[in-house]
Amino acid sequence: MKRTQRPEHGRTVFDLIEEATHVLRTAPAATLAVYFAGAIPFVLGFLFFWADMSRSPLAPQHLAEASLGMAALFFWMKFCQAIFARRVRAQVAHEPPAPWKFRTCARILVTQAMVQPSGLFILPLAIIPILPFAWTYAFYQNVTALDDGTKAGSFAVVNHARRQARLSLVQNGALILILAGFAGCVFLNWMTVCLSLPELFKMFFGVESVFTQSPMAMMNTTFFAAMAGLTYLCVDPLAKTAYTLRCFYGEAMQSGEDLKAELKPFVRAHKTAGAILIFLMLGLGAPAMAEPAPAAVNPAVSQTIPPPGLDQAINQTIHERKYVWRMPRQQAVQTETQEGVIARLFHTVGAMIRDWVRAALHWVGKVLEKLLRGLFGHQRTTTSTSSGYAWIESLQVLLYGLVAAAVAALAIFLYRLWRNRSRPAPEVAGQAIQPLPDVADENVRADQLPEDGWAKLGRELLERGEFRLAMRAFYLASLAHLAARNLISIARFKSNRDYERELRRRAHAFPGLLSVFDENLALFEGIWYGMHDVSADGVNQFAANLERLKAGA
Repeated sequence: MKRTQRPEHGRTVFDLIEEATHVLRTAPAATLAVYFAGAIPFVLGFLFFWADMSRSPLAPQHLAEASLGMAALFFWMKFCQAIFARRVRAQVAHEPPAPWKFRTCARILVTQAMVQPSGLFILPLAIIPILPFAWTYAFYQNVTALDDGTKAGSFAVVNHARRQARLSLVQNGALILILAGFAGCVFLNWMTVCLSLPELFKMFFGVESVFTQSPMAMMNTTFFAAMAGLTYLCVDPLAKTAYTLRCFYGEAMQSGEDLKAELKPFVRAHKTAGAILIFLMLGLGAPAMAEPAPAAVNPAVSQTIPPPGLDQAINQTIHERKYVWRMPRQQAVQTETQEGVIARLFHTVGAMIRDWVRAALHWVGKVLEKLLRGLFGHQRTTTSTSSGYAWIESLQVLLYGLVAAAVAALAIFLYRLWRNRSRPAPEVAGQAIQPLPDVADENVRADQLPEDGWAKLGRELLERGEFRLAMRAFYLASLAHLAARNLISIARFKSNRDYERELRRRAHAFPGLLSVFDENLALFEGIWYGMHDVSADGVNQFAANLERLKAGA
């Protein structure tokens, strides 16, 4: 079977329509309210204008006022549709909706008022082989989808919409044909419902009307205009969403915005976890790192440092490493000793290790001094100079104890390392650790584990007696198997019936495959969504059908 050529951004027209349907299903109520706040007044005004102009004898007298009102409703509808497309784009990109600003809304209204009215004349001409209808229709849809009020002028929006309309021409044509067929079905459904309403009122309420006596009395131009308006309200949101997604993925080929959108939920979760971790670290570290305010120095108690001690402290300070670089370079005087080269090397290394240990102990002492000063600082008194040094002795004892414990731990570690040096290390095959998804979660997808992983999880749940979860694990294993054979494609917005229809389209070479899948699907939906009981025998039957599915039915 010949494969359908995929567009540049890797999504077929069916993927685009299915994702647009999913976006509309999960869209917030405010997003849909914005669209219908503009579309419903225009449709009602259009129906009133149509009936008034076709039947009222006074129509020529207020034709100008009615036309001006219809133009205002048309501009308002296009403005609301642009806001709707902007909110859909933010939903797909996992971003909060942009706030309403007067300057942005004014730019959107001006752009839509300048560009969209020409579509009322150009689109009917494009049906005749004068202009390419698919490109023209995509251009006007893109003007609505791309106008976010941030581009510099209306000509920038027009140029951007023109470039996006040239992408994936085959996909664009197929999308228009599918939307036209869907609109035709919706139109016929509305006609069937509205034509049957008079008979239903007569059947249930006994209401007799002119339409029950002559059903053809409803077949006038106003009736067809009303059906067209209802069809527009049902189909146009899907079309606007599909072309918004088409523009989003078209721009993402250069900006990578679709990859950023998929990573944003994980980045947001990591940011939240990082903020909590930093808050806990600051909260736990504040008491330990806080230092008490220095006590006021009593001049009567303070002691005077003798001059020899002051000179010694100054000499020691200026010879520290951070001040030595300021002193002039001098030739070091080497004293002749009887030690050899190797002895001098060991002597130098030993001195260096002693300096490192002394510096480490000095640092540990400072840290402990700060901790103990924060914990026991309130017990210090300044009345007696002899009692002020008692805490230093306890600090030294604690420091020696910590050093002894560290040395003992190091000795134990080295002893165990020496004892186990002759044991060969066991060879362990490296395996990637994959977290097991929650089978009870409705948002879990079949591509989160391979087929064997789902089957193994199903057998474990079956052994534990969790039959309902085991059957869902086996069902996800069947979806993963069909996806591995390229008979279906896993997507989060697809339902079970979507997978069944996709399998019906692709599995022509396997006539028995669809019947086995339908049998398992009926069992699964009756247990997972219905009230049917599940037993071990039912799960085993489901697993046996899975093996038949894997064998090619």
